[in-house]
Amino acid sequence: MNAELLKVRFLPTPRNATLGIVAALIAACVITLLIGPDQGSSAWHEAPETVGSLTVTIGAMVLGAWLIGVEFASNTVRLAATVQPDRLRLIFTKLVATKLLLLGFAVVTLGVTFAASALMANIGSSTFDSSNTLETFAGNLISAVLWGLLAFGFALLLQSYTGGVVAVIVLALGLDSALQLIPTVGPYTFGAATASISNAITGEATDLKLWQAILAAAGWLLVIIGVASARFAKRDLK
Repeated sequence: MNAELLKVRFLPTPRNATLGIVAALIAACVITLLIGPDQGSSAWHEAPETVGSLTVTIGAMVLGAWLIGVEFASNTVRLAATVQPDRLRLIFTKLVATKLLLLGFAVVTLGVTFAASALMANIGSSTFDSSNTLETFAGNLISAVLWGLLAFGFALLLQSYTGGVVAVIVLALGLDSALQLIPTVGPYTFGAATASISNAITGEATDLKLWQAILAAAGWLLVIIGVASARFAKRDLK
């Protein structure tokens, strides 16, 4: 675990992902200032809120795939498996480290997003409901962590950092939306389940009851990570 935490601390990917989101927030704030919405308009704080919510989820996907995928990308997976020959324990350690990384990343970046939104609301004299925003961000945090864990599973399954990122983004932006059009399947897709969990936190309407959404999301993670772990444990490492 110490090695995984040192990797998070010293390798550039987590830092670059965080700085990328900060840069996107700054750009959103600058563009809003240049456009100059009417004083009191909600656009002042909604711009950074929207940018932050989207980029945090994407960043979580990248980091979720990165923590396990970097071993395949840098050809160090055999060395890692030599140091820790129990492959399932190795995966469990990396999964715990990924959860900690995703939680820390989401808290920091959504915290910066909250500060940027509050600042822009003050500049634009718009009404900023801090309590409602915190609830929304809490839902976003859970959603981002879940998507990051799914990206971890895809990267392990495909044994590729890039493959994991591409697979989870394709699912999020295309396949999941298509599956949601099927009445009997739609509410139980990973995207629909995470959205229901997030909406339950904010008090919005949900397609599933909270316990159903949690089970659906957990089912996806258990299947993807379970199959990936079994494949990793049995196959020869290159």
